[in-house]
Amino acid sequence: MNLLDIIYELKKYDKSVCELNEGISISKIENLEKELLYKLPNDFKAFLSVSSGADILCQYLYGIKDEEPAEDLFENYIFETKEAGNPMPAYYLPMYPDGMGNHNCLNLKSLSQDGEKCNVMFWQHDRLYSDNDQPDIDANSFTQYLENLLKELSENYNNDGTEK
Repeated sequence: MNLLDIIYELKKYDKSVCELNEGISISKIENLEKELLYKLPNDFKAFLSVSSGADILCQYLYGIKDEEPAEDLFENYIFETKEAGNPMPAYYLPMYPDGMGNHNCLNLKSLSQDGEKCNVMFWQHDRLYSDNDQPDIDANSFTQYLENLLKELSENYNNDGTEK
């Protein structure tokens, strides 16, 4: 599936299990890239322009949310890379928390030259990683990651938000 197909399918669900936010401007996305000092993958930028954050399966996919710091990509990036007890490397962008202190993150260091591929990693907050022990790769792109969330959603919920 491509990103637009996934977004179309996500929009079919009741807001109790999946709610997409309003998109944001390209200039705000470019400002985020300047603040991060890293480029974002094209599919993630496209998603932000359509939906800057989302509530999927009772967890919040961060967006650019100046008015809501707890849901903001950059605010969470600063906390997780600089202030947390076990900080992430600066090239990880936390985007989807699991509610237990762990995050799925974009590994911005893995971004392909064409901007199309960027690994999504699972960062466990209480695990000390080393060169020989790195976070698990959950997906090879943001689109693949979002498709996995859609699959989990469709396996457990009907479009009206009721459990299967």
